[in-house]
Amino acid sequence: MKFEIEPHIGVGPIKLGMSRADVHAILGVPEHTHNEREGFLSGFMVDYDDNDCVEFIELANSNRFVAYFQDLPVHSTAADEIVSFLSQFTEYDKNDPELGRSFIFKDLQFSLWRSVVPEKDDDLDGRFFEAVGIAAKGYFP
Repeated sequence: MKFEIEPHIGVGPIKLGMSRADVHAILGVPEHTHNEREGFLSGFMVDYDDNDCVEFIELANSNRFVAYFQDLPVHSTAADEIVSFLSQFTEYDKNDPELGRSFIFKDLQFSLWRSVVPEKDDDLDGRFFEAVGIAAKGYFP
């Protein structure tokens, strides 16, 4: 399954601002729920606001789907390449306290995350982002 990430809009058929009921109608019953976060397809996470509408979508690397941004597969493209690509559209937050592990592109409400930063060029750990997210306007202030 393929999902296209569209900042300010959504991921595939799941749109920012969509109701929880509409998400369930498309993705089915969540595999797990924790507070206002629901997980589907072994890595498609949806967070809801106080009105029960989608405010954040986070995609972990999953064997059940491939996530793309502008035809670039986000989990199998080198982290530095994705940061460089997104930087063509806008800057990332250089004051992010987790910078290196986390890159937040506030103008796009787009986030990238990995658990570690590679220590050397040939390190495999941290070479790829483990999660990518998009949010409703104002989520990343």
